[in-house]
Amino acid sequence: MYQKLNRVEQILFDAGALLLLLFYVFSAVIMPMATQYHRGIYTLVTYVLVFLLYRSKSKWMRIVDYLLMLASMVCIGYWIMNFEVINYRTGAETDLDMAIAMVGVLIGIELARRVVGNVFVILGILMLLYGVYGYLAPDLISHAGATFPELCTSIFYKSDGVFGIMANVLATYVLLFVLFGAFLEKCGAQRFFIDFPLAAVGHKTGGPAKVSVIASGLFGSISGSAIANTVSTGAFTIPMMKKAGFKPHIAGGIEPAASIGGMFMPPIMGAGGFIMAELTGVPYSKIMLVALFPALMYFFSVFMMVHYYAKKEKIVGERYPKTAWEIVRSEWIYTMPLVVITALMLSGFSPGYSAVIGLATCVAVSFKEPHTRIDPTLAFIMGGFILALVMTFLAESAEQYTFISMEFLTQLKSWFSGWIPFIVGLAATAVFWFYRKPDSGTVRKELSMFLEAARAGTESSLKIGATVGVIGIIIGVLTFSGLVLTFADIVIELAEGSLVLTILLIALASLVLGMGVPVTAAYLITAVVAVPALIHLGVNEIAAHMIVYWLSQDSNITPPVCIAAFAGATIAKANMWRTAISSFMFAKFLYLAPFIFGFVPGFTLQGDLWDIVKVFVLVLFATWGYSWVLSGIWISPLKNLFSASR
Repeated sequence: MYQKLNRVEQILFDAGALLLLLFYVFSAVIMPMATQYHRGIYTLVTYVLVFLLYRSKSKWMRIVDYLLMLASMVCIGYWIMNFEVINYRTGAETDLDMAIAMVGVLIGIELARRVVGNVFVILGILMLLYGVYGYLAPDLISHAGATFPELCTSIFYKSDGVFGIMANVLATYVLLFVLFGAFLEKCGAQRFFIDFPLAAVGHKTGGPAKVSVIASGLFGSISGSAIANTVSTGAFTIPMMKKAGFKPHIAGGIEPAASIGGMFMPPIMGAGGFIMAELTGVPYSKIMLVALFPALMYFFSVFMMVHYYAKKEKIVGERYPKTAWEIVRSEWIYTMPLVVITALMLSGFSPGYSAVIGLATCVAVSFKEPHTRIDPTLAFIMGGFILALVMTFLAESAEQYTFISMEFLTQLKSWFSGWIPFIVGLAATAVFWFYRKPDSGTVRKELSMFLEAARAGTESSLKIGATVGVIGIIIGVLTFSGLVLTFADIVIELAEGSLVLTILLIALASLVLGMGVPVTAAYLITAVVAVPALIHLGVNEIAAHMIVYWLSQDSNITPPVCIAAFAGATIAKANMWRTAISSFMFAKFLYLAPFIFGFVPGFTLQGDLWDIVKVFVLVLFATWGYSWVLSGIWISPLKNLFSASR
């Protein structure tokens, strides 16, 4: 889509991409921004770039696109500049406040329509109608209602609306991690994600399919998108599976079944993982730890299902020229960004800071091969930050030494705070470039790689960011009307206190909602209303969110709307419906895990160490048995046994 823009528009898009990258790197590492700037800048740039990229078809309608960009800048800019004033006069907003809010809300609906489709328009309109005419609804879900200007004012300005949870998560976490994934891909890490599983299991029973599972796990840990995972790894693994003997619809189904596991796999669990941390108030590092074992069990289940299927069909792969150990020795450096980012988050650093350092590590790793080199400016600036961090730590540690005067200690700390790290980074960069003396062609190429990575990451983020307006409408109206609490009562009443039935009802709601909205949005919307019901039934908060999060992924592979499965079918050149059914067949652990979350506290690290270990061992063998039973590999021997006995 970027290529369809004219030269001026491409420059504007690149400028917006660089603005997002540099602003949020600065915010994550140097100086956190105030709420209005932190959420507002992201929302403003996203709105403008969506209308720039997702253009109208006719030239005359392109004028409307630019008018919408201008209106977006006015509305969001008004919120940013008048943030404190508007909060001060809450309940006494002016006519101008209301007019700006109404335009801003309607623009959000159009924004989502362009990227996601008409379903979001319908959802947005229905929620607005419910917010205004709630008094006409059945008694169970009725509320007092409000005028349209009053409702839009609440949605646009209050903290649970347009600039609420979704905007904060996207600006704080998702954008930087999406950019990290783009830089990791540009530095050549995809090579390791494919080469290692090929060397490890490519020659085994069902080898190509097992390569798909492992590669999807590795790539999924940084992509945060089932569709992106399917397309990226599937372009290689699906043809390989077909060549080995897998039927087209089976090959096309295995890849998306494996790919959705990336949504559960740390360190980057998609936007949902960060939303979970925001909603629960639990550090993202703990969310990662809770998610790790269930994610591994999911991949283990798909791996074993693939194994038993290939064993029945007698499908064996080919041996790779190199061994797994040789691949590790030659390409281990590509794992460093993931190691760095995981270690930092587990050490207590913020996800945003960890993402930036991981991003800088990607730039450094890119220098392994001449054709993947990315401009190192950011890396050296980050190096300055890391140096300053170390020096700050030393300065803090110096307090224990009594021979150091307090005056010197205070001066020492001031040297490594504020703008000092930034200056150190710039100085390091300048020295590097002076001694390196690259030719102009090399500089241009490496700067181009840097820009391409920023552009690719920004373009990917727009697919999620475009939903921020309608998500704000939905959550704003749900909160305004009190339906959040009412829904929990409805679910509990329908389920008659049964946790099993409650989980099944949530699964149905997630599936229906996932037919029309992205899985992240489906999770957030469902979590707001369903988690209270699960907590009421005795499920701990993290487990409740995990149940909803896992179930929200089924729309990727479950008919009638299964985008990831359809993507796999397209690559495999197979029937869409047969591919979707086969994908569903290999991903059945997706529907077992929510019940384990609900009934086994140790699955979410609740309880003492011994209880957790016992749970992990039991779940491991249960997953093995579950996969064996569902694979049907035992049916033929059983038939033969009965035949022989006759």
